[in-house]
Amino acid sequence: MPGDPEQLGGYWLAGRLGAGRHGVVYDAYDDAGRRFAVRVPRGPLPRLRPVTHPHLAGVLDVRPCGPSPYVVSEFACGTSLREAVALRGPYAGEELVALATAVASALSCLHAAGLAHGDLRPGKVLITGDGPKVICPGGPGVVGCARTYLAPEVVTGTRPGAAGDVFAWGALVLFAATGADPFRGGSMGEVMHRVLSCDPDVTVLPPRLRDPVARALSKDPASRPGAAGLVIPTPARVPPLPGPPALGEVAEELYASLTAGERARLRDLLVELASGTAAVVAHGPVEPVLSRLLETGLLVRPGVAVPPTRAEAGTLVAVTGDRLAPASRALFHAWPRLRGWLDRPREETRSWARACLPPSRPRRPGLRWPSAAAVVAVALAASVTFRDARRAAERLGAVFSRPRSPVRPHVRP
Repeated sequence: MPGDPEQLGGYWLAGRLGAGRHGVVYDAYDDAGRRFAVRVPRGPLPRLRPVTHPHLAGVLDVRPCGPSPYVVSEFACGTSLREAVALRGPYAGEELVALATAVASALSCLHAAGLAHGDLRPGKVLITGDGPKVICPGGPGVVGCARTYLAPEVVTGTRPGAAGDVFAWGALVLFAATGADPFRGGSMGEVMHRVLSCDPDVTVLPPRLRDPVARALSKDPASRPGAAGLVIPTPARVPPLPGPPALGEVAEELYASLTAGERARLRDLLVELASGTAAVVAHGPVEPVLSRLLETGLLVRPGVAVPPTRAEAGTLVAVTGDRLAPASRALFHAWPRLRGWLDRPREETRSWARACLPPSRPRRPGLRWPSAAAVVAVALAASVTFRDARRAAERLGAVFSRPRSPVRPHVRP
């Protein structure tokens, strides 16, 4: 989106994974092409520190300083629990037990480290190839107009803690089993009323989950069990669901679909763009390679601002430009094949890019790199000046070192 940073520290941002009133999460890559999730919160950074657990997308780094403080987390590639239920339907049986156990064990690890998640809900659990993973700990919860996973004490103003996470766990398990938010309502007042006074039906759950979920949803925080007591052993696994592909995977899939000539053109174009020259100017019909790059989102046409104009769809403030540019500089780090091209000598690039790209602005050598003639002239002038100064010093030294004749007193006759 306009205004999003291109780089934060040593991480290149490829796009948004999600955004809300409490911050933005970006798909990010380091210089070696490793993938991370970088979160830029709105407001002060939450209380966080690195924690490692198989079912927790661990926090790897916290950078509180700078104009945009951010948090770096392990990238968990999967589909959110809310999306998973919409795609495949509610969970049941031992799969539901495995899901509930994975989330409870992640919360237990956080609580043992003295931390609380504070915003556990279906959008914060991803179904990955390594099992369910809880993401984005440390965010403040919010009372929504249609649903909430906040404990009663949090709704009435208490700071979220471990007991609040347990309540959210019980509500999350009910959502996974039914596909419906347990305290949904048509207004914020109705949601708060249900959270504070209504007990949801737990008979839809497997027998082994009914009592733990019922105790977790107790209105009294002191009556809720600890997260460690919610872990139920089971040999079942939660089937994984694919998440968003990595930027390098998208580029490699495109490369595999091209002909040999188109691959060469793609290489020359991206190598030229990596040098930081002006974006490609598209004249006439767009070349097939460029068209494919636009379709996959690896290249974009940046918008050009125009004076606000009333149009049929609303107020027009920008139009599509006639220039092409990489959607993100992260591509040059996230795609191993492209990194290999960039490591080769520039002489290996073909003439296609030079013919299609606008010539770069010529440098003025006098401003940055003096010409060879100027260097020689300065050196000669310096040597002549030094030689003349040495000769003058020698003559002056000879005058002062010459023996003086004795001075005779002047006697008037």
